[in-house]
Amino acid sequence: MAMTPQIESALHWFEKIYLKGIPVLLRQNETAFLSFVCTVAAIDALAGYRYTDREVGKRFREFISNYFPAAYAAHAANMYLFRSRLLHNFSPAYFSLAHAASSSHLQKSPIGDTILSDDIFFADMKAAAEKYFDEIRVNSTMQDDMNARLKSLDKGGAIGVWHNG
Repeated sequence: MAMTPQIESALHWFEKIYLKGIPVLLRQNETAFLSFVCTVAAIDALAGYRYTDREVGKRFREFISNYFPAAYAAHAANMYLFRSRLLHNFSPAYFSLAHAASSSHLQKSPIGDTILSDDIFFADMKAAAEKYFDEIRVNSTMQDDMNARLKSLDKGGAIGVWHNG
């Protein structure tokens, strides 16, 4: 099934910006916080492409529950609150952020919330994106939904970075 040029472009830019860009941020502790910001922004975009008929919180929670490993389902509600706090206030509420602490990922933190390790969180987002992209390549209804989102400036719009020269 052939996808539209708009979807092909969005998948290309998603991979270039998020899937190849975030690993650059994961290389050192000083940019680890920004990797979380970018990862939740990526999840937000994926959820918007996938669930066009739902409000932002519901689609974000559903994307976490349906595309991430099962261990995330119990955290889906707090993941949305985390997303909102991180994107709007730069505050990691509901989770303690850790750099390259894979063995602690989704474990209880010393302050009683849940630890997110940047490397595992990114890897799980990448796997979720790839799962969704595999589905969209063969599902015309999902393609129609994504096309509608990409064409709507009110609900989404195209993704990309252009430069002069």
